[in-house]
Amino acid sequence: MNSFEQLKPLLEDERGLFFEVLNNKEIRHVVVTTFTKNAKRGNQFRKNMDQYFFLAVGKVKVTTKDMKTNEQKQNDMIQGSMLFIPKGIAFVTIAEEESILVECSPQEYDPDNPDINRVNIL
Repeated sequence: MNSFEQLKPLLEDERGLFFEVLNNKEIRHVVVTTFTKNAKRGNQFRKNMDQYFFLAVGKVKVTTKDMKTNEQKQNDMIQGSMLFIPKGIAFVTIAEEESILVECSPQEYDPDNPDINRVNIL
């Protein structure tokens, strides 16, 4: 369905953290999304785009749903978490605190055909 991983910083010192988010992956689309506390985003899936979510700051819950099997999974993301959401998996994200999420995709985004399919998970 989807894969979740808590990344370990490559470097951690008094200046902060240094994460390697992706290596050896072709990325054609990057979006940075900010969340206010309790904000909900998503309730959608993409038929043609895989998505990597990296939580740079904050704490969010991401509920995913396989549109073929209806299987749901909850992912509790904290700073440094990486979640891969393959095409066809719906998601909704709810921020437990102010957060910054970086979304990357190997597929190019077309604003004239955004490939957003709305669903109601939560």
